[in-house]
Amino acid sequence: MTTHKTPLKIVGARNTSAEIPDLADIYSMGYKALTDLPKKYQPFLKSLVVRVENFPNANTLQNLQLSDRYDLLGLYKGTPLPQKTLNNTTNVPDIIYLYRCPLIRYARENREPVDVLVNHIMIHEIGHHFGFTDEEMDLFRL
Repeated sequence: MTTHKTPLKIVGARNTSAEIPDLADIYSMGYKALTDLPKKYQPFLKSLVVRVENFPNANTLQNLQLSDRYDLLGLYKGTPLPQKTLNNTTNVPDIIYLYRCPLIRYARENREPVDVLVNHIMIHEIGHHFGFTDEEMDLFRL
C-alpha cells in the first residue's frame, strides 16, 4: 500500500502549501519528542510506547465523555510511575496515543506547525506518565 501526502493550503501563512503528515510522520515527531528529553529521564521512558491513529475510537470518546472526535489530540494510557510497584508484573505497556486528524486540524486552525504541536502533546502526556495531573501541569504553563 502506498500513501500519498496531499498539499495543504493555509491562507495567510508564509508558506502557502505544506504537506499533510501521514501516520508515520506523526509517529516520527512523537518519537523525536520522546528521545529528545534529557538523558536523566530516559530510563523512565523505555517501556513507553507511542501509537498513532487517525482518530480516537468510540470507546475512548465515550469513556472521556467527548462527543466530537476532533476534541482529543493525545492520550496517555497506563499506570503512572508513582503508582507502579516493584511487584508490578503486568506486561501491559504504557502507551501515548497521538491522534493524527485532530492534531492536523488543530494545528491548521491555530496556525501552529504540526511538529511543535505534537511535541507539546507528547510532553503533556509524558507528564501523565510521571504522575502529574492536568491541573498540576497547568501550573507550569508559561
